[in-house]
Amino acid sequence: MKSRLNRVCCFFLVLLLAVSCRGRHSRAQVSNEEPEAAPSVASVLKMSDQAASVQLLKGFHSLEGGAWRWTAGKFQVLLRPPTAAAQKGATLSFAFSLPDVVIQKLSALSLSASIGNTKLKTEKYSKPGPYTFSADVPAALLVGDAVTVDFEFDKSLPSGSVDQRELAAVATSIGLESK
Repeated sequence: MKSRLNRVCCFFLVLLLAVSCRGRHSRAQVSNEEPEAAPSVASVLKMSDQAASVQLLKGFHSLEGGAWRWTAGKFQVLLRPPTAAAQKGATLSFAFSLPDVVIQKLSALSLSASIGNTKLKTEKYSKPGPYTFSADVPAALLVGDAVTVDFEFDKSLPSGSVDQRELAAVATSIGLESK
């Protein structure tokens, strides 16, 4: 009889604990859904697009004015080759501006772009204003799902000269376009 009484008491004790603890603890949610896929890599990046920032690998400062970003002297971007680029090649385009303060302090700048160890082009700029740097990209450099493009200005404004950041150009877009 005593063992039966002990079992009944234990049952009521467990029941009492279960009822009294209800709602006081956070509960884990179990989901059978697949995690969301990572966003795909884009071929053309507008600096105004917040999603583009994951492809701006280094040398880019924060978005300003909702439309542009300063670059450092060296900067790097990840781009998806356009359709058929592995057969036909592509054109790399970089839209940017050189503010008057940059030209006043540095006179002229040269910009080069490369993919891996292959230099695509170098161009010199000696006046303030908007520019589009364009370079042909051989098909052999565009065989994967994404390609890293390195840009380098030969000079830049060092941090502390006009700003706390190293500055070279004001970027608005970068991309690979089909030929």
